[in-house]
Amino acid sequence: MKILVCDQLQEVVLNQLHELGEITDISGSSNKNVELSSHIVDAEVVVIRSATTLTKEVLAHAKNVKIIARCGVGIDNVDVEYAKSRDIYVTNAPTANLISLVEHTIGLILSTTRKIYEANASTKSGKWEKSKFVGLELHQKQLGIIGFGKAGKLLSERLKSFGMKIVFYDPFVTDWEGEEESVALEYLLSSSDVVSVHVIKTPQTENLLSKEKLNLLKPNAILVNTSRGGIIDEEYLVELVNSNKIFGAALDVFDKEPIEENNKILDSDILITPHIGASTIEAQLKAGLDTVQNIKKILDGDTSPAL
Repeated sequence: MKILVCDQLQEVVLNQLHELGEITDISGSSNKNVELSSHIVDAEVVVIRSATTLTKEVLAHAKNVKIIARCGVGIDNVDVEYAKSRDIYVTNAPTANLISLVEHTIGLILSTTRKIYEANASTKSGKWEKSKFVGLELHQKQLGIIGFGKAGKLLSERLKSFGMKIVFYDPFVTDWEGEEESVALEYLLSSSDVVSVHVIKTPQTENLLSKEKLNLLKPNAILVNTSRGGIIDEEYLVELVNSNKIFGAALDVFDKEPIEENNKILDSDILITPHIGASTIEAQLKAGLDTVQNIKKILDGDTSPAL
């Protein structure tokens, strides 16, 4: 069996894939898009992470592909409907990076509320500006979670230990009986001190936090997004933060990735990281191993891992 590996995988994962078939690894190619269209022609399994996009046009070259395996949560970089129309199984590893993602979210929240990044840069430049970096405590503040799936629940569990009150907005969670309170999106935005976004990108969530919705945020609020780009009106968020209309914001995901050079967010006061929520040794290993197991199951006739 021919397996096309498009993005970097750990050695132990590659070794397990080797047991399943012959690997063509284009993850380090400087001309990956061309090689992808060429090698996908006779590949039977295609393994990707977030750096590769399998559009309808690319998949049209895939004459023999039986499985597309995504080492990670999101599948917005795969034309799933077209793949299914070609009887190609699509599978992912939806829980592998949850801990890493949530820990990164907490890191961004703490860095923003305590102005850690700015204080670090200032002090390293030779200044000693203690009075400039007055932050906020999380204790007895309200955390508003947009999207109360597995990641949202894990975030809630951890930030309860900070003494935070938790509310959430999720129209798909209708029978929740935990101590977290389900509220309307408008109430969440207008009453929360910290707002954290944990939704997938769909037509319903695209630009969910529009200019109108962002204007509901409290003056001392912070907004964090580690889920997907395109959920927030980034340009208006820059305005809010730079004009001190909210306390701060932190983003790990963006409308367009990589960020274009002329994007105002690069010169803003928003804390940004390059989509590294899942970038830990543990998460990448688990995602790779989960992916191999998914491939094995599908090859053995168990299609439960397929979307």
